[in-house]
Amino acid sequence: MFRFLPFTFVFLFFFGCFEYEETILFRKQSSGTVEIAYTVPLKKDSNDSLIKFLPTSKEEILTSIKKKSNNNLQVRDFTFRELEKSETTDMYFKRKGKVSYKLDFEDPLHLEGVLLGTFSIKSKPRTLLIKRDFLNLTDSTIAEAGAGEKKIISETSRLLREGRIQFKVLFPKDSECSSNRGFIGLGNLTYQIPLQETLENPESKTWEYKIRFF
Repeated sequence: MFRFLPFTFVFLFFFGCFEYEETILFRKQSSGTVEIAYTVPLKKDSNDSLIKFLPTSKEEILTSIKKKSNNNLQVRDFTFRELEKSETTDMYFKRKGKVSYKLDFEDPLHLEGVLLGTFSIKSKPRTLLIKRDFLNLTDSTIAEAGAGEKKIISETSRLLREGRIQFKVLFPKDSECSSNRGFIGLGNLTYQIPLQETLENPESKTWEYKIRFF
């Protein structure tokens, strides 16, 4: 669902155009829930998203998820609403929609190919090893974009000032967690990607964390 080509992934990082929050709850090593919420620009004459990999309808989300074989993920608590004019000051994208939904999983391997960026996971006795990779904007990715995509990149890049993408991981409080990025608290891990850094740092970001269950 969210295994992006580089130029598509880049759209997600422009302040004023996009917001993304993702929370993974590991109830135990083999099950949990992912809660996803994002704000995307809408087409002028419909409620369709301008970012094709982040749809605004439950049916499109389900179709995208099912393209990944061997997963039994189901969308629940889906909501969509168009933002009021008072909620946005974006001069380029007049219409925006906010989407939120949850995915319950019985095997964390089913999240591979579904979440933002590249998500991979290894399971060991009482331990999960998770790796996330996030691509950045480079001259070559702009060259690969289509005419419409280049226009969006050009317009939204001028709006980039401050902002972040928020990730949160929740797990039992008696578990142990280690991570190469983010902040670890009691039963939680948070990581925020600064949007401006995605333009200034040409290297992809790798986020790795380990959870040990007791």
